[in-house]
Amino acid sequence: MSTPTITSLALLTPGNFADDNPYTGLEETLQLFEYGERLGYDGAWIRQRHLEHGVGSAAVFLAAAGQRTERIELGTAVIPIGYESPFRLAEDLALADVLSRGRLQVGFGTGMPHADLLGDLVYDGDWRSFDLSYGRIARLVDNLRGDYLGGPDTVIHSPGNVQRPRLQPHNPPVSWNGSGTAEAACGRSAGPPRTVSTCCPATSSPARTPTTSPPPS
Repeated sequence: MSTPTITSLALLTPGNFADDNPYTGLEETLQLFEYGERLGYDGAWIRQRHLEHGVGSAAVFLAAAGQRTERIELGTAVIPIGYESPFRLAEDLALADVLSRGRLQVGFGTGMPHADLLGDLVYDGDWRSFDLSYGRIARLVDNLRGDYLGGPDTVIHSPGNVQRPRLQPHNPPVSWNGSGTAEAACGRSAGPPRTVSTCCPATSSPARTPTTSPPPS
């Protein structure tokens, strides 16, 4: 019988901070990511939580972490998709991934923690009628792929530039990784909404191959 071996190692933290001094806790979390890289860890993951003393925007935090590190994979475990716009979050993640030179690993969950407190603050309409499960994740992945919007003749004008519109910065995603079915990983489960974590390298780069699985949320 073969002995199991560890082929990759990652750390996971919520990025806790004191109520009266958030900067110190967030700075210490960034330093933890730097220290993990110096120790040879393969990945450093942040949890995203709302209304708690922890990181409320994984994309913003990982954009900062990408400027403080050079090699280590940067992950989210997990972003509750129910509170996110599939297009706007895709923009934020794509930008953070490019700034980190293709090191982002993205995990999503289908839940809406504290929905009774936050639902009406996040959405102007009746969010109870929205698709807040796998389908929302599938829409985000489609946005990350960067398909052109509108017809083949649709263009937008900006100073000094005319271009076909699509999510920018554009750097198409590679395939999803997850422990569930292909349908769950792609956000197409026909079953009832439930909390699930999936992992996706946000964009592709020539030297990049996924090596880690997402930590438990």
